[in-house]
Formats: sequence, C-alpha cells, structure tokens
Amino acid sequence: MKNLLNQFIELYDNEEEYRRQLANYSHATKSNEWAFFRDTLMMIKGVMASDMFSRRFTDLDQQEKDVTQKTYHNIDQILTFLLNPGGWIKKRSRWQQLNPMGNKSKGKEK
Repeated sequence: MKNLLNQFIELYDNEEEYRRQLANYSHATKSNEWAFFRDTLMMIKGVMASDMFSRRFTDLDQQEKDVTQKTYHNIDQILTFLLNPGGWIKKRSRWQQLNPMGNKSKGKEK
C-alpha cells in the first residue's frame, strides 16, 4: 500500500501540473462545501476504530483479526491521504530524506 501512495511523492517532486492541482485540491478542502466529504471520511475512520475495539473483533480467530487489522490499516492510509494529500506527501518526503535506509528497502514494502 505504501508503494502505491509513495508514487504521489514522485509526482509531487517531478510534476508542476500535479503540484498545481494539489494546491487547488487543498484550497477546495477548506471550503464549507467540502465538509460533508471530510466528515464522511472521518466517520469511516471512526467506524473502523470502533470495530477494532468491539466484541465481534475480539471474538475473531487470530488469522481473521490479522486480515481485518491489515485491511483497516490500508484503508486508513488511503483515507488519511485523501483528507490531506499535501500534508501526507510533505510528511513522507521529509521522512524519506531523514531515513536513507527507507529508500534502500523501497521495493520490499507492501
């Protein structure tokens, strides 16, 4: 999943048009009209978190818990990106600059 989203770091670094569109997206997310979309994504994140603390989740066997937890994590990563792609890109770009070992293992991440 990280490799999928990390492609946007390269786009941001290399494509002026992408940076322009990202700035437009960022501006749109601050509008009142955007509140429904933002709130809906946050509700989805909340539902996933609540489910992980539920009796239903607790009663799952270990393999089902693992699959559910990984799935929720991946969905959460995408929702976090959609809520603030510019912030996500800048945070990950800084991390890659500070963590040269992370760049060496790029192909190994899921």
